[in-house]
Amino acid sequence: MTIVYFDWLDYVVFGAMLLLSSLIGVYFAFFASKKQNTTSEYLMGGKTMGMFPISMSLIASYISGISLLGLPAEMYTYGTQLWTIVLSEWAVSLTIAIIYLPVFYNLQITSTYEYLRLRFNQKVRLLGSVIFIIKMLLYIPIVIYVPALAFSQVTGVNLHLITPIVCIVCIFYTTLGGIKAVVWTDTLQTVLMYFGVVFVLVYGTWRLGGIGNVIDLNKKGDRLEFFNMDLDPTIRHTFWSTVFGNYFSWLASCSVNQAMVQRCLALSSLKRARITIFIMAAGIFIIVSLCCYTGLVIYATFYNCDPLTIGAIRKSDQLLPYFVMTITGSIPALPGIFMSGVFSAALSSMSTGLNSMCGVIFEDLIRPAYNKPITEKNASFIMKIIVVAIGATCVALVFLVEHMGALIQAGKSLAGITAGSLLGLFSMGLFLPWINATGALAGGISSTLLVGWISLGTQAAIMRGEIIIFSKAVSVDGCEGNYTVPKEPSMSTETEFDRSGTFFPYRLSYLYYTFIGMIVCVLVGALVSYFTRLNDPTMIHRDLLTPVIHRWLPPQSVHCRRPRLTQHEIELHARELDELRAHSPYNKFNSSPEFSLRRNNNNY
Repeated sequence: MTIVYFDWLDYVVFGAMLLLSSLIGVYFAFFASKKQNTTSEYLMGGKTMGMFPISMSLIASYISGISLLGLPAEMYTYGTQLWTIVLSEWAVSLTIAIIYLPVFYNLQITSTYEYLRLRFNQKVRLLGSVIFIIKMLLYIPIVIYVPALAFSQVTGVNLHLITPIVCIVCIFYTTLGGIKAVVWTDTLQTVLMYFGVVFVLVYGTWRLGGIGNVIDLNKKGDRLEFFNMDLDPTIRHTFWSTVFGNYFSWLASCSVNQAMVQRCLALSSLKRARITIFIMAAGIFIIVSLCCYTGLVIYATFYNCDPLTIGAIRKSDQLLPYFVMTITGSIPALPGIFMSGVFSAALSSMSTGLNSMCGVIFEDLIRPAYNKPITEKNASFIMKIIVVAIGATCVALVFLVEHMGALIQAGKSLAGITAGSLLGLFSMGLFLPWINATGALAGGISSTLLVGWISLGTQAAIMRGEIIIFSKAVSVDGCEGNYTVPKEPSMSTETEFDRSGTFFPYRLSYLYYTFIGMIVCVLVGALVSYFTRLNDPTMIHRDLLTPVIHRWLPPQSVHCRRPRLTQHEIELHARELDELRAHSPYNKFNSSPEFSLRRNNNNY
């Protein structure tokens, strides 16, 4: 097949997307009525954000280019078992809305990890913050690498030249515009992402003669597999690992993630935050299903001429851009629209990561280190420097990503290193009032080290060729020229996963990493707490525990104090009250000395 590259119109469309994203950052930095010069505006949007942009931002943040390119490649290469991850997403949304979100919203904390200080102590908060920063530094480079890989495929330009360009644009609008710029660029990018994916799969299905033909060709190619009920934890994808294992992975990504909580707290009420979570779940369900179906369309298109075998592409993650350029390269601007969608997904995830990391580093690491208050002007400047610094660090880490395996597995494997320990720390705090700070600290460290050892050891074994994951059968019978499929061992499940010579933990499915990390964190935390004196549950304030367990707890002691926020947070809340009072129709009453006295005596 002839390789088709971008033409001038595609570059115009793609450039327009980058320009619009940059202009949104410029607008919120210089022309919006409220400038991004306070921590409240920069990190929380002044708590005046609407449900629609927040929902779109969450969808864009969690559906990165890893999903857009990785999911179709997964369906093509290994079959559809991973598609069942969508079943666990609804359960996760319900769990967040009922168990986790009410606690965070009631406390009104800027950094999620402030909860760990209120529930345990400053050391546990610091541990949680460091784990989160490590998680994002492992995740963002993969997010950057994905669009660079796709862009390289459709333009022929070296991906290492593309990477800095992507990052500079993202760092630019994130640094200038704060969370409002991030949310509104996410909204723009979500629309582009949906449009690009829908148009490509609809056009591809039409070319193949309809959905029925797509399904038939995938049945013949043994791609359709949804209910592999094998309980063996070393099998890469089964129904249990994709539903049960992914439930904990997704729960960690959403419920205790700074990016999620920061956006939900940017809304004006808990009810609106809950509605937003369910809108996000619906949006993710749809886009994940569209991406998976696109993988079936790609297989049906190349069922008798595998582009990877004939050398048209280097990695399976390039299948989607190759497919787009092959079937739509002759349609003006469509490849440009598609690449805008892929880049949009990546930019939104990166900007969300930068903004949330900025909040955590500033609120949990820098501010506590100062002995005196930091002015809002200095705080705004420091946060912008943080965004630039971590953005540059992520660019440098991209060079390591290129040597990893499939994007979906690499992304989830690295995320699992920290996801389990974070979910364990917060779950201990919310559900187990007996756990003390020493136990939480020991559990978090033990979990991170154990899963980190398993995850990195597995990636190293894959790179050394000790672990080989066989793909489904492919054909080159319909290709022009003489090509043969390389001889491989039998691809039966027993042969594929019977690696008795490989250390057992390295053979575990990567979808169980978060679950393992959470269990280890909770067990170690409970054991250490038992030997270092358990907490008295009557002395743990109910605001720090999920409402689900309140009925089973002993009565709260009259001597139990309400969680005390830091002096900065007290000042921040006071400023927010001042702003609300200034815009209130009862401004005259609110400015009275009596009201001020009542406000100042508010029991924090």
